[in-house]
Amino acid sequence: MQEGEKKLRVVLAGNPNCGKTTLFNRLTGDHQYVGNWPGVTVEKKTGGRRVHGVQLEITDLPGVYSLTPNSPEEMIADRLLQRGEMEVVIDVVDATNLERNLYLTMQLLERRLPVVVALNLMDELRREGGSINRPALEKALGVPIIPISAATGEGMEELLSGVVHRGEMSSSCARPLYPIPAPDMPDYEEQLAKRRYGAAEYAVKQGLLFKKHPGKRLSDRVDAIVMHRFFAIPLFLVLIFLVFYLTFGSVGAFFSEGLSAGFVAVSKHVEWLLTMAGASEWVRSLVVEGILAGLGAVSAFFPQIVLLFFLLSLLEDSGYMARAAFIMDAPMRKLGLSGKAFVPLLMGFGCTVPAAMGTRILENQKDRRLTLLTLPFLSCSAKMPVYSLFIATFFSRWEPVVMFGVYLLGILLGALSAWLFQKTVLKGEEAPFVMELPPYRLPTWKSLRIHVWERVKDFFKRAGTVLLCATVFVWVLRSFSPQLQYVTDSSQSILAVVGGWIAPLFRLCGFADWRAAVSLMAGLVAKEGVVSTMGVLYGGEMGLAGALAEAFAPLSAGSFLLFVLLYTPCVAAISAIHREMGSFKWTAVCVVWQLSVAWYVSALFYQTGMLLLKLFS
Repeated sequence: MQEGEKKLRVVLAGNPNCGKTTLFNRLTGDHQYVGNWPGVTVEKKTGGRRVHGVQLEITDLPGVYSLTPNSPEEMIADRLLQRGEMEVVIDVVDATNLERNLYLTMQLLERRLPVVVALNLMDELRREGGSINRPALEKALGVPIIPISAATGEGMEELLSGVVHRGEMSSSCARPLYPIPAPDMPDYEEQLAKRRYGAAEYAVKQGLLFKKHPGKRLSDRVDAIVMHRFFAIPLFLVLIFLVFYLTFGSVGAFFSEGLSAGFVAVSKHVEWLLTMAGASEWVRSLVVEGILAGLGAVSAFFPQIVLLFFLLSLLEDSGYMARAAFIMDAPMRKLGLSGKAFVPLLMGFGCTVPAAMGTRILENQKDRRLTLLTLPFLSCSAKMPVYSLFIATFFSRWEPVVMFGVYLLGILLGALSAWLFQKTVLKGEEAPFVMELPPYRLPTWKSLRIHVWERVKDFFKRAGTVLLCATVFVWVLRSFSPQLQYVTDSSQSILAVVGGWIAPLFRLCGFADWRAAVSLMAGLVAKEGVVSTMGVLYGGEMGLAGALAEAFAPLSAGSFLLFVLLYTPCVAAISAIHREMGSFKWTAVCVVWQLSVAWYVSALFYQTGMLLLKLFS
């Protein structure tokens, strides 16, 4: 902000799914995550924009249906609006669902806040044959009305000018459209709600026009199939399987193999350059066998990560994932989970850290803790390189099917875990689940790009910092003996000594190899560290896949895969879980439970497999 420049504090308020965060991104140039269901924004976000010499400080509140402080989102919004620390409130209203959205508008007017109504999704309203009588609607509400489309940018300049103008008016506060009943009046809340709905209905009659009767919308016709009582869940499973088939089948494998070949070529070229430059053996080993081998092993699966997130973003932006949450409500309630828990659980397939933070949308502590205990069973994207490496090496003929089975097993064990905790130490009534189903929309390239980037940028950050440091650290421990002498045989290294202490714990699991044990330890820092560490410890002339094929049998590889699927998430995720649990005891329960389930399932799988091999050999 320049010296002497005027500043306006602006707040964005609105219902879930009204396009509020999309508008925030449009106004500020920020890239906040935009999801097509309630609960994506669970805390306020702030950005800036300079307009006509005025600096706007724009705050995006969580999406709420009302200002009655019953949920965490409503508490945040109510607390900030009560303080009155803003010059303008932009009330983002869904033009295709006008009457329901105006209920919140009535509450803003009751508080005499300086409101500007941004009538969003005008493009969708026009497609439905509707239009707005702007002067009539402004007269009915008594505040400025500005038609916009946050997705396309329509009306942005007029909205910004209107906000600046509103902020410069000294007496810009709105007024309630009806008498507010006395708090001691019988059935006070009911009377107030009736007046709000009555005023909203009147405003809609005055300002909303249709050239023809809207009839049954396309979304309703699609939902007749997508949300059919018999077809809904099978269709959901088919769609998710198709996502995995494209990601880990021929399409994803083509890009990953190309990148992997590129890394091999780069490594050979770098090794040749170092040799020509007269670099010592340990320098060549550090660069080629340490840094390039470790990072290359992880980066080879980057295309599959991007493709998976792109396909999931398509489903989210289209509006389907909101239906999936609704579809899964009934089976989730049988496990003791709130249907609203589907949102953070789905986020867990990307990263456990924001998913843990997303549990704040759950109203009661019991639901939050139950969801947090379930969350680590759902595979975050950081585990994908481990799955891809082992499945491509040992189960290549059935790669998409095995991959789908691994993720499905995690979901099933998470569900079983939730059921056990709900029946024992976390008993209680589930909170009601209310979710609005947004209309189906054609995803925009900009939105998809933001979604994918927001999810994969963490990969780049960790590859350039945590994984690089961890790879170098592992190389040092692998290349020096306890007497700090450089060794070419890693079995004589510091790492071998440390790994030898831990490896016996995994004898019943079938992989009592110190290198496997150390790789699992590295996964506690970042799950991609499992692959980067293996790239350093197993890599050689045969390549990582060839070395693993010698070190593991298919049965022990499957056992290792199951352990990675189920064991404790990374340190950052544990920290986030602890913060949301609000209890060291419950965090410890989560960690011990994960490790115990991982070990027992892995050991059971391996020992059962060995027994069957003996019986049928």
